[in-house]
Amino acid sequence: MEPSEVLEFDLAGYETLLRQDSKVALKCKHIFEDIYKKNATANEIFFTQDNVKYLGLVAHNEMKESLVEFVKSNLDKINKFPLVATGTTGKLLYKEAQVILSKKVKSGPLGGDQAIGQMISTDNIIGIIFFRDPLSAHPHHADIEALGRLCDVYQVPLATNPTTATAVLDYLVANENMETSPVNSLMEDYGRQQAQVVKDKSNPSQKP
Repeated sequence: MEPSEVLEFDLAGYETLLRQDSKVALKCKHIFEDIYKKNATANEIFFTQDNVKYLGLVAHNEMKESLVEFVKSNLDKINKFPLVATGTTGKLLYKEAQVILSKKVKSGPLGGDQAIGQMISTDNIIGIIFFRDPLSAHPHHADIEALGRLCDVYQVPLATNPTTATAVLDYLVANENMETSPVNSLMEDYGRQQAQVVKDKSNPSQKP
């Protein structure tokens, strides 16, 4: 192991150095501020970042029993994944199907759909089974549409009825040990477009 040195730089030492050489003192101050910021960021990521990928379970009121029955019929496969569910759906799944959730968010109309959408954007959702009622209006329709859009953007499998849920669940089980995700050309294209926007804004004089 290579020898290391520890530098203790307290307030008294800084004040002494400041009197002796203000330029060196300020340079040391900036160095220690940078170290503090880097450590603070690293600690924040270490203690708050969730690296788990969840299977989302959501259902409208009229479809909750259908989701419960689906989960009961596919319990062995469902239990292979950490689970997240919206409010009432999660309670019913626990009560009627003995499903243990790893995470529960608010009910859909209270922001639950948005919470799961946030998890999609942080790469914490592996797939969503969302039994939607296509024959009723919903006050949080915009949230439902936004959730579906995010699934398309981030290429998250989304099932909205028992037939598609069976297909999605089989796909997830077959690929549960897959270490790399398929290439998301949509996100790559968007990244290039945004980089070009920043470049154009930074160099307005280069425009014709």
